[in-house]
Amino acid sequence: MDIRKPFRRVVSAAGTDPDEVVRHTLRHTAITHLVQAGVDLPTVKRISEHKTLIMVERYAHQNGEHIKTAMDKLEDRHRKMR
Repeated sequence: MDIRKPFRRVVSAAGTDPDEVVRHTLRHTAITHLVQAGVDLPTVKRISEHKTLIMVERYAHQNGEHIKTAMDKLEDRHRKMR
């Protein structure tokens, strides 16, 4: 089934440009939301069906809060060890 025409119609009906909003845009947005929600990258890899973890790591920058949380845990552990 070819979904290009129906997809373009839906994108147009939503008031966006079907030349800018492509099917890959939806995939990218979904993966970005998973990463921002704190889903671990190996799980995102399985969901997105990327072939390598390196491909998924391109989305890791989307979750600065996740990195901050990890660094806070490291700092807390360091304080407890003193």
